[in-house]
Amino acid sequence: MMYRAQKTLPFFSSVVKNVASPNIEIKKLVYIYLIHHAEQEPDLALLSINTIQKSLSDTNPQVRALALKTMSGIRVPVISQIVSLAIKKGVADMS
Repeated sequence: MMYRAQKTLPFFSSVVKNVASPNIEIKKLVYIYLIHHAEQEPDLALLSINTIQKSLSDTNPQVRALALKTMSGIRVPVISQIVSLAIKKGVADMS
């Protein structure tokens, strides 16, 4: 839907609620959606940052990498300090 020029922004809050899903495939889709729409809904995007930060400590290295990629892709200036700290932590992760 996003890539066929259909308006998906009205679903933002409903989609972002799934950011805490334990299913990695759903997480991937939500993260893609979040990166794509965070600039239009910065306040709602900020609500998901805490959950994404928790994913940075997940036991699965794929989930950690995906969370770091997503946080660094969200273009909301308020989180730049958080992203910087997450990148520093990610650099030290050898897995």
